[in-house]
Amino acid sequence: MEMSSQIARAMIARAEADGYLNGPLVVIEQLADWEKDIFVFMFKEVEKYLSYKKERILSADEIVSMFTYVFAKSGEAVTTWYNGQEFTFDAHGMFDCKVPMYNDDKLLQYFKTVNLASDMADAFGCWSSENAGFCDKNNIDPALPLFEALKWTWRVTVNLTIDYLEQLGFKFE
Repeated sequence: MEMSSQIARAMIARAEADGYLNGPLVVIEQLADWEKDIFVFMFKEVEKYLSYKKERILSADEIVSMFTYVFAKSGEAVTTWYNGQEFTFDAHGMFDCKVPMYNDDKLLQYFKTVNLASDMADAFGCWSSENAGFCDKNNIDPALPLFEALKWTWRVTVNLTIDYLEQLGFKFE
C-alpha cells in the first residue's frame, strides 16, 4: 500500500476511534485552497528552521507542536471562512507549542478540551514506529509522511470545528 494511503487510513482510523469523526469528511473549496497555502508555507518554514538549527530532523516536541499548530489554524480557518474574512497566518508557535488561536471564546474553550492534536501526533508516531526505516529504505524525505499526517489533521479538525459550530446554531451548506 502506498505511504500516503497508509497514513490517511491510520489518521482517519484514530479520528474515528477517538470520536472526532462520525461520517464522511466535509470538503469546502475555499478551505481546501487555504490548506494548500498553509502547507506550502509550513514546508518552507520547516526548511528554514532546520537550516537555522543546522539539523535535518525535527524533535518529537517540535513535531507535536506542528500538530498543535495545524489544529489551531484549521479551526481558525473555518471561522474566518464562515465570516467571509481573509485567512492569514504566520509561523508563530509552529515549533514551540505556543500557537495563538484567534477565534470566538466558545470555540477557544472547546478546543482547550479536545486532545485531537496530541492524538493525531500519537497516531503518526505509531505509524512511524511500525514503519521504522521506511523513508531511508525508499529514499523519501521524512517530512513527507509528517506532512501527510498533518494534512489529515487539518481535514479532521475542519470537520470537528464545523460539527461544533453547528451545535452552537451556525448554519453550513
